[in-house]
Amino acid sequence: MVDLGFGKLATNVSSTLLRQTVAGVLQLITIAIIARVYGPAGNGAYAVVLLLPSMLTTFLNLGIGPANVYFLGSVQFSPREVLISCIKFTVILSVIGVAIGGSIIQLKSEVIFPGIEPLMLWLALASFPISLMQSFIISIFQGMQKFTEFNIILLATPLITLVVVSVLIVSGHTNLTTLIIAYIMGIIVTLLISIILLQKYLKVDDEKLGENYTKSAINYGYKAHLSNIMAFVNYKVDIFLVNFFLNPASAGVYVIAVQLSERLWMLSQAVSTVLLPRLSELSNDEEKRLQITPIITRIILYSTAFISIAFAVLIYPLIPLIFGVSYLDVYIPLLILLPGIVVTSASRILANDLASRGMPELNMYTSIVVVIINIIGNIVLIPMYGLIGAALATSLAYIINFILKLLMYRHVTAIPLLSLILIRKNELKRIVDFIKAIFRKAAV
Repeated sequence: MVDLGFGKLATNVSSTLLRQTVAGVLQLITIAIIARVYGPAGNGAYAVVLLLPSMLTTFLNLGIGPANVYFLGSVQFSPREVLISCIKFTVILSVIGVAIGGSIIQLKSEVIFPGIEPLMLWLALASFPISLMQSFIISIFQGMQKFTEFNIILLATPLITLVVVSVLIVSGHTNLTTLIIAYIMGIIVTLLISIILLQKYLKVDDEKLGENYTKSAINYGYKAHLSNIMAFVNYKVDIFLVNFFLNPASAGVYVIAVQLSERLWMLSQAVSTVLLPRLSELSNDEEKRLQITPIITRIILYSTAFISIAFAVLIYPLIPLIFGVSYLDVYIPLLILLPGIVVTSASRILANDLASRGMPELNMYTSIVVVIINIIGNIVLIPMYGLIGAALATSLAYIINFILKLLMYRHVTAIPLLSLILIRKNELKRIVDFIKAIFRKAAV
């Protein structure tokens, strides 16, 4: 049996999964506090306000993060070269992003963000340059497969945000401004921690200064960038359109359904985070890559399906307990989202394989089709069925995305579709050992 490096993979996945679990608990506590103190309208307004910096970061990052992971994973450039280019990108893109964001706030905020005060949007916009640089630096750690530092950094933001939100609320500061300030403080401190941890990996004697990397990053990045933009729109368009067609209070209820359902992505996100640099490292070993991806896809698909069933049964009595009785309408949209959430966990693995082959544009092609379906579905179904319509459109779009990813992966590798879905008897032991290793190492 070929050694696929599952031991190292399991170690990195377990540490990442543990971090995501802790971060998920911290985020859940923060979400519950915000939901109870601010109510559906305040919670919805907060979620919608943060869409502005999130959209700018997604639309303007040029795919530099995925490029960092790919080129560092395949050891084509040094961390210092990559960092120098990232600083240049941050300065230029921040100027562009603030100009675009400011124009949106000044000219179209009432149309694009109905019911939201412009001052809140200006505060949120201030977080954009920080978030952009932070996203670049965290991808450097991911590309180097330094997952201890990677996980420390990603745990810092929810922890700091929770502490600041709690302190501000206890001290009597319960307006929307306090939430945005807490968010900004969290990402500032996280960026400082990232810079400190990165210093030991930078070689001072590297004289290339990133010029060659800048070109390579753009050439790879723009392909991944377009795909990531489509993925972001696919994940966020329902929240935006619920606020547009209904109101911030409805968005506040719906966003809880989305946030709860997305907790089921923790395992697939942990695996994907580790898998992309690992598969990039195997660019010259196709035999191993063709074995790893199908096995991991099946593990993630069935594990997430099992967890989602248990989640659907257990979450109903917890919703009013955690968030309050005003959020009881969360449950039905949440159930409708679950099938799409399950298959998206598997499609994420296939997308990482395609990206590791230097073909991120293939993910873009499928994403464009899915986004169009998702937008049309939401526009048609939200006015007719409200939150249930939004969940139906989104879940359907996720399922179509999975089907297209399966077809695309088969086209590239010639692997039969059933081999990506059906578990073989001769690999059951390997799969069980891999899952055991993940949770055993996480418990250590």
